[in-house]
Amino acid sequence: MDRQEDDKGMSCHDALNPAAEPTRHMDFCQTLLDALPEGLFVHSDGVILYANDIAARIVGARDRKELVNHPLTSFFPPDSWKRTLESIVSDSGPKGNGWPAEMELIRTDDRKVTIESLTTPVSFNAQNVLCTLFRDISRRKESEERIRHQANYDNLTKLPNRTLFMDRLNRELIRAKRTKSRVALMFIDLDRFKWVNDTLGHAAGDELLREVSRRLKNSLRQSDTVARMGGDEFTAILPDMARGPHAERVAAEILHQLTLPFILEGQEAFISGSLGISVFPDDATELDALLKNADTAMYRAKTEGRNAYRFFTPDMHAEALERMELEKDLHRALERRELQIHYQPIVDLKSGSIIGAESFLRWIHPRRGNISPAIFVPLAEEIGMIAHFTEWAIRTACAQAHSWREQFALEHFFISVNLSCTRCRELSTDDKIPAILQETGLSPTALVLEITENILSEDEPRAMAMLKRLVDIGVDLWLDDFGTGSSSLSVLKRLPVNGIKIDRAFVADDHSDPETVVLVEAIMSLAKSLKRMVIGEGVENLQQARFLIQRGCPIAQGYLFSRALQPEEFAKIILKVFPL
Repeated sequence: MDRQEDDKGMSCHDALNPAAEPTRHMDFCQTLLDALPEGLFVHSDGVILYANDIAARIVGARDRKELVNHPLTSFFPPDSWKRTLESIVSDSGPKGNGWPAEMELIRTDDRKVTIESLTTPVSFNAQNVLCTLFRDISRRKESEERIRHQANYDNLTKLPNRTLFMDRLNRELIRAKRTKSRVALMFIDLDRFKWVNDTLGHAAGDELLREVSRRLKNSLRQSDTVARMGGDEFTAILPDMARGPHAERVAAEILHQLTLPFILEGQEAFISGSLGISVFPDDATELDALLKNADTAMYRAKTEGRNAYRFFTPDMHAEALERMELEKDLHRALERRELQIHYQPIVDLKSGSIIGAESFLRWIHPRRGNISPAIFVPLAEEIGMIAHFTEWAIRTACAQAHSWREQFALEHFFISVNLSCTRCRELSTDDKIPAILQETGLSPTALVLEITENILSEDEPRAMAMLKRLVDIGVDLWLDDFGTGSSSLSVLKRLPVNGIKIDRAFVADDHSDPETVVLVEAIMSLAKSLKRMVIGEGVENLQQARFLIQRGCPIAQGYLFSRALQPEEFAKIILKVFPL
């Protein structure tokens, strides 16, 4: 715009001169500048010549006039404004319509805000000035930071999430390749986390995860990264870490921290952890393989007793592939009719007649043959299929028992089924057992459920309520594997069982060592005092059967009578009487 003067006042150019007299034109220019939607500084040699009202509001000044002749650098960190000026001076001309910048501004109240600015040189009659338009983008930056944080950090624990973890791991592997160093990757899974959630509630579970996160961070160096992958799974990246003693010390410290008591909802709770370690480049050179190997090592630690750490070894990889194949087949085992129920007779030791049968779940794989329940049952529990299998097994066994009772006129014939403690609670909750009995026509008194004392380990009140409900409808309960593991005598008083199965390890005969004989007699005496029936299992010879008979054991099962048979084979011996 050319300078225009008249006898009534000054031009907009003169408005930039603080000493100029106010005129109509100056007021007009003032109005235009104040109408700008952004803050404006007109400055020269680092001194503010003019500021509009929005600029004053952004910097926290009471009046824009306070800013005139004020050094511009007082509102900016020296380095940021210096870089902007150097950029302007070094270029021969403006980039498009000016020099854009994003920088921090310091208000008069010392509060920092982020501004987005555009600086343009303007020349008036040989006077060169700079005009800087700027806006406060602090809220936008905060919003962007929140979005970035939500995308990269776990909401609950504030740890890096899977996305950020993968990015950091990738960066560390690239750096390790360049520097020829090692990176240790740890995969950590909490033991008994589900128990905390089920017993103390999800609020306690959340608090546990937060405290675990704090302990994990305190166990690592500042240069390390700990992340939450989801659920109760955590990972840790340890750069510049060899496979040697240092990695072991870190793993041992993490496990120690996890075994210390947690105070949740005012109660003391105890958990542990299973930890797997893989090392780059020893165990893998690619990110996915390294993570998979650490997960495999963690699984080995969990299956070998938990509260332990394991380094990855090549044989674990082969086992993992085998397990994946087995898991895939197990998903379709029921659909392909590969699961079967076999039956082992339970014999009355007085009459020698068969009075019942224990049902056993079997998986007959078309290529692998008979797969041991010790292999596929834990796998089914882990992949969440045990509930489906258990329901099918109970329904099949109950239907078969009802059929035999009708076919052979066996009024008192019963069937026993092993019940996993996790599925046991679900069956009670949704009335599956009463529904199965009604559907198959089997009397509740003809069903025996074999349980272990582990049923009380996670949620005792809920488990006890379920067991009493089953007893109320007429189902019998037997305590299996008594005398092994951590069997407690008090459990006999607390559990509403009417039968105790003596484990095969304690089935003695007259030639057994005296200590075994004393143990069997003590168990039987205790059971008699508590009015519980004793069932002997694993009876393999006539001497063992007679030993039990002499001590008042009424019923037994074992290879002396028969192995577990398919239904057709069992039907052929169901009326057999064994001479004892």
